[in-house]
Amino acid sequence: MNLKRSPVASPVSALIDAVMDGYVDWREESAAVELAYRRWRQAASRDREPAFDEYLAALDREEQAAGEYRRLIERAEAAY
Repeated sequence: MNLKRSPVASPVSALIDAVMDGYVDWREESAAVELAYRRWRQAASRDREPAFDEYLAALDREEQAAGEYRRLIERAEAAY
């Protein structure tokens, strides 16, 4: 059996790919938050403030990724 993918992805396929990419991005940012939190909690007192700033930045990135993933899920739900 020879299954070839069309060079032009269908809208459904493209949406599914986008949802999956959004999920992966969100999970990666979530993992980055966990790592940044651990670094902040384990930082020496002189390094705590910059480590906390890194933690807050990681939280912001995770929130943005979660919002994008939510938008993609809502788009997929509306399409079906």
